[in-house]
Amino acid sequence: MTQIVDFIQQYKLKDKQILDYGCGKGGTMDWIMGLYSDCQVTGWDTGTDRYDVKPTQKFDAIYSIDVWEHIELEHIPEQIAQLRELTGPQGVWCHIIDLTPAVKQLPDGRNAHVTLQTATQWRDVFSQSGCTVTELSQFAQPDPNFGERLRCQIHCRP
Repeated sequence: MTQIVDFIQQYKLKDKQILDYGCGKGGTMDWIMGLYSDCQVTGWDTGTDRYDVKPTQKFDAIYSIDVWEHIELEHIPEQIAQLRELTGPQGVWCHIIDLTPAVKQLPDGRNAHVTLQTATQWRDVFSQSGCTVTELSQFAQPDPNFGERLRCQIHCRP
């Protein structure tokens, strides 16, 4: 995703420790480390066996792609608190959040994107959890299921 490359360049993170929160199978991590040989990206994803152990080190930056919309709203503050514990003193975050319903449904019939909000509502969620939002943008991306998906990008300091 070009937004993550832009984030790495904007904050000069090419030789820093970065956490991919909700990394899935690790494809984005591998891609980033292929682009930037000095970049160390660690993955954490509680939904996968390979990356389900919470890291203990501090990171210079944390990013996520399509994670927050899968977390129920009442659990988001505790997730933000966990990321804050993993962030170094000058750390910065970049979160790309899907604003469009998912194709998949949960076993109970709910949409897999259990927390659908506008970009400004997401900004408020992070602000109300004590983060300083430094950038908020919204963009459309092509999607084979919907034609295009609407996403937002939030940069913040915890």
